[in-house]
Amino acid sequence: MAFEVNNLSFSFNNSFHIENLSFKIAQNEVCLLKGASGSGKSTLLNIISGLKKPDNGNIILNNNVLNSENKFINPEKRNIGYVFQDFALFPHINAEKNIKYAMSISENVLFDRLSSKLSLSNHLTKMPYELSGGQQQRVALARAILMKPNLLLLDEPFSNLDQKNITIAQNLIKNILNEFKIPCLLVSHNSNQLESLSITNEITIG
Repeated sequence: MAFEVNNLSFSFNNSFHIENLSFKIAQNEVCLLKGASGSGKSTLLNIISGLKKPDNGNIILNNNVLNSENKFINPEKRNIGYVFQDFALFPHINAEKNIKYAMSISENVLFDRLSSKLSLSNHLTKMPYELSGGQQQRVALARAILMKPNLLLLDEPFSNLDQKNITIAQNLIKNILNEFKIPCLLVSHNSNQLESLSITNEITIG
């Protein structure tokens, strides 16, 4: 099993936001994370990525323990691709530099492929404030994929895209997951938009 969470709990203001959560995602599978607004979906992604520490529980990726009672791996050492709901682009560098931020020197072919597939080739020299919401979202997606992560976390990754670009992005994600055997955890408020991703299982929290 590529990725697993065991008995994970996280409390806030003396009440549990996430309690005794366990699930598994195999290589190149897409798991849909569901729950009402405020139920802890983004919090869970932040815990998995290492941006927040849980109260207890284990997080294991490719047989490597990222989080346990006695161990905590820092976010920059987890090799997890994360598309944030607000994109989290660096405002002081252009689209190309944002995409290449975590890129190894050998990934130029993949960079060209992503830029072309996501219709970003003509926008690479633009600063984030010069991009539309949909273009910023595609830049964030390209950045997460280009690092060839061991796990891909997607928080509402299609919310600013039209139907054409949703289909293009989903087909690209599916191909990349299959090609590099990457498990994916996806948050989306609209499961009807996810036909191209072949969701394998669902988790509901809250």
